[in-house]
Amino acid sequence: MTSLDNLRAVWMVLNDLMGDLVKNGASLSDLAYADLRNSKMVLEYLNSFEEEIRAGVGGDTQLKLEIEQKVLVLKDSLLIRAQDKVGIDYRKSWESKFEQALEGKLESIAEEPKTPISDIPRDKDTAYFRIRLPEDIPVEIISELAEDCQVNVSLDGERHLQVSGKKECVRDAMKKLGELFYGESKLK
Repeated sequence: MTSLDNLRAVWMVLNDLMGDLVKNGASLSDLAYADLRNSKMVLEYLNSFEEEIRAGVGGDTQLKLEIEQKVLVLKDSLLIRAQDKVGIDYRKSWESKFEQALEGKLESIAEEPKTPISDIPRDKDTAYFRIRLPEDIPVEIISELAEDCQVNVSLDGERHLQVSGKKECVRDAMKKLGELFYGESKLK
């Protein structure tokens, strides 16, 4: 099983590869973009439960395995696209970057500055995740989703959405957000 740090590094290389492919004139499917965004959201969610995943507690270990598989399949399909569009040497250079990411040998990538998480209860049975919403997402939809999933939400002025509540409810809200904004979720 790949560590979450290494999966995040692979995700960053995927993001760079997609951008570079577009610069080289490749057209990528909407599904590839949706998979990339959805996997980022799930990785952020899993990051908040990293200790429980290491301990093997709960169903999040299975979710981690599923997202790891999704990221690696996306990597393979983009590498095939890279070879078709640009060439074998181009593919090999990106394969090298992916290998370094999987082995944890990439230089640390500067993360976005952290915005303090406020008003989230730290009870044992409370889960949460935090994402930055795209500008075109209406806030009203988030309120309805929160009501349907029975979770607490707060949105700061920079469009950082914080979702908290019971673990099952938070997991349900994360899946519904992914389906709503990025298409049908393959995670069950």
